[in-house]
Amino acid sequence: MQLLKKIRIIITFYRNFLLPSVIVTACCLALFREYGFGIFVAIFWLKIATLVITWHFINSYKKKEYYYYQNLGISKALLWSVTLIFDIALFIFLAVQTYKFK
Repeated sequence: MQLLKKIRIIITFYRNFLLPSVIVTACCLALFREYGFGIFVAIFWLKIATLVITWHFINSYKKKEYYYYQNLGISKALLWSVTLIFDIALFIFLAVQTYKFK
């Protein structure tokens, strides 16, 4: 399967929890901007906890959608690993940028 096609399919999956992820990231970055680096560990774990809750919610309520992705040749593990790594990397990148431009 072509790489661009896989990326489009993973982006389609990521749209399932894009809005909650953006809201939590924005709240965490606002707290980080207000209180500085001393609160980073707490907001990092808050972000991880909300990702776990989102993972549980999507696994519970949208488990039949995994058949769609499996038929396209993408496993559940690949979907989750790529999207979670991307979300955490984006959060860390934005936190660094927030800290730089504070």
